[in-house]
Amino acid sequence: MTENPPLRLFFSAGEASGDHYAAEIFQRIRARHPQVQAQGLGGSQSRAAGIETVVDLATVSVMGLVEVLRHYGRLKRAMNDLLAAMTENPPDLLIAIDFQEFNQRLAKASRARGIRVLFFVAPQVWAWRPKRAARFSAVADHLAVLFDFEVPLFARHGLPTTHTGHPLLDLIPPETRKYPSPQSSALQAQARARLKRPTTGCVIGLLPGSRRSEIDRLLPILLATAERLLIDYPDWQFILPIAPSLDPSCVARIHAQREASSPALQAALFITEGQARLAMTAADVLLIASGTATLEAALIGTPMVIVYRTHPITFWLAKHLVRIAQIGLPNIVLGRAAVPEFLQQDANPEQLAQALHHLASPSAEYSRQQAALAEIPAHLGQPGGLERLAELALKLAQAQ
Repeated sequence: MTENPPLRLFFSAGEASGDHYAAEIFQRIRARHPQVQAQGLGGSQSRAAGIETVVDLATVSVMGLVEVLRHYGRLKRAMNDLLAAMTENPPDLLIAIDFQEFNQRLAKASRARGIRVLFFVAPQVWAWRPKRAARFSAVADHLAVLFDFEVPLFARHGLPTTHTGHPLLDLIPPETRKYPSPQSSALQAQARARLKRPTTGCVIGLLPGSRRSEIDRLLPILLATAERLLIDYPDWQFILPIAPSLDPSCVARIHAQREASSPALQAALFITEGQARLAMTAADVLLIASGTATLEAALIGTPMVIVYRTHPITFWLAKHLVRIAQIGLPNIVLGRAAVPEFLQQDANPEQLAQALHHLASPSAEYSRQQAALAEIPAHLGQPGGLERLAELALKLAQAQ
């Protein structure tokens, strides 16, 4: 019996969701091909799966034009460190996961060094710059996309493109979803028990994002919103899960902000490190930063209010470039404004508290949103996306 030859993989995951996907993909590849090693850009979940992290994602996790320019030196050093590691020990395949601007530059430089590239998650050219689809073939040898409508956008330009489906369908299976069904209240009660939270009463989940820049901009607003709600609803409880990708200094700052809040909020606010999906399940309603987490919440079935703030210049540029009406992934997937979004100056405690009040109270609005969220799985392809992605990556890595 001939052993499979050793394989070397290189992952680049600059965000918490990408870190999770990298870990899941690597575990599935290793189950098929035990003689595999991997290193790259990632966080705690990548390391736990056996990927050696050359650069920790906490050092590069910024977004927005102004924020990127402010941290350009740090991002450049990270890029150089990753390229140096690939030059010293060339991998059979670079698997670049989302984190678009950084990973596109890394992938293009890797291909120039003769390294094959699988890019997972297409740039949203249908929302931003459609003409860039023609140039993306310079970035990747193969593109794996989340949505079936993305395939022709890139394949027509000669880039091999595969619709693998959305990994969240595997990571959040139907039996864990809180759709209007007999299991909904039981799932919520179980999640609260695991978090040691009261099994009755209203619980609001506060999710300010997984990047330091998001925490800096959004956490004070979320905490102020919670304090405002406690004036009228002193028995409400709040859960704030901390992303495992955040560095210790940022985590310490979150706890410090809690300690600096009112005694009422200190008593009502529960902070947990990790366990974001458990917090989403335990909550009645979420106040959540725009991003992948909103799609996770949608699959779990917890109604939400989406909030986002970025640097004013970044937002001004986005307004002039974006060709879609909403920024929240649930709304983009559904093609309509099913979930309320509050951006920039509209993301203030007064408006957010009012929106949460209307949504948390038994209302037609709550039922409408939950029914809309129940439509989302049908738009994300078939389960098994992670398996298909692992198979595709292994095939490309073994290609001569």
